[in-house]
Amino acid sequence: MTTDYISYLLSLESKGIKLGLERTKQLFNACKNPHKNFPSIQVIGTNGKGSTSAMIANILKTAGYKVGLYTSPHLVNINERIRINGVPIQDKDIIEFVIRYKDDIETLNSSFFEAMTAIAIWHFNKRNVDIAILETGLGGRLDSVTACESQLLICTSISKDHQHILGSTIEKIAYEKICALKDNMLCISTNHQQSIKNIFDNHAQLVNATIQYVNSNNHNQYIQLKGKHQSENAAL
Repeated sequence: MTTDYISYLLSLESKGIKLGLERTKQLFNACKNPHKNFPSIQVIGTNGKGSTSAMIANILKTAGYKVGLYTSPHLVNINERIRINGVPIQDKDIIEFVIRYKDDIETLNSSFFEAMTAIAIWHFNKRNVDIAILETGLGGRLDSVTACESQLLICTSISKDHQHILGSTIEKIAYEKICALKDNMLCISTNHQQSIKNIFDNHAQLVNATIQYVNSNNHNQYIQLKGKHQSENAAL
């Protein structure tokens, strides 16, 4: 029985990548908009989203908060994508969601990632998390995580990725990512090259948002992970 429901979710991957927020918003609506019941932090960027998300989640957990963490992809099973204080979602919770909302998933023709995003938010709300950390899947402007309406945006370093979808230049890719920044939000970002910062600053001014750029700290005594990029992640 468990295998059938997990297999059903995995079968949604055949639908491929679907950009846009509307299906996710409608799926949230079917679940009574669980994303409105707790604050969240959205993490965008190209490199280090997973590491940065995990660091933020662990900082908050250590501070005594009940923290949801949504990341992708998974290594072994899909449960890894959805965790609360480090504990993956149980199969029974995934099954409960699919039983309740399979008709909505079918009607909306939701993708695998859209369905997983909805499961994560539904689960976090059900378990009464204090806050959730949400790793963006692809880009930002049209990624389903952006439909979660987070209160804070974190941006890691940006490089060329998914160019066939996000654009052929680093500036086009940067634009797709920073468009996750909405009205009056704060974005804490790594200190990008000037051409990216120009894109970021122009968008922030357009939506009356604020961007705070952070320099890496190569002498952070608390981070034992090797590599300059991990210092950048830690600084964020």
